Amino acid sequence: MARLINDVGAQQVAGLSTPEVRRRGARVGFKMIDLASGDEDVLASTSGNGPMVGKYHVNVAAIDRMVEKIERSLPSARFVFIDEIGKMELFSTRFKEFVDHVFSLDKTLIAVVHRRLVPDYRDKGRLFLLTRDNFDAIHMSILSVLNLASAEKQEK
Repeated sequence: MARLINDVGAQQVAGLSTPEVRRRGARVGFKMIDLASGDEDVLASTSGNGPMVGKYHVNVAAIDRMVEKIERSLPSARFVFIDEIGKMELFSTRFKEFVDHVFSLDKTLIAVVHRRLVPDYRDKGRLFLLTRDNFDAIHMSILSVLNLASAEKQEK
């Protein structure tokens, strides 16, 4: 996702990234990063409170705060990235509403969808199945689609 964001230009994006947080080589959680502002918050961690997904406590209040920030950057964005639509994120009703809203916008959306949720989103757009072996090919395919979408929107 970071490569795609870099390829389209950071000033044109809204959305979030959810990278791992590691300590001494072990994953201890995930953070959320607002792509427009760079603001960060804790999505989930092995310590804390909140609903559990595996060994992680989900920080629903932080998800809600992050969605509020991201919504402010939507009007000026040409591309919206959501990494990811997954079980942790969907504990937030506000996040669910945000995702539904983003799908209704006339913006190019690139979203990572957890494999168990693919049936819920299959009819929303083009689906790419990413594996370790096809990462570069899928990256180029998505970039090609983004360039087409960008050209079409500029013609309007």
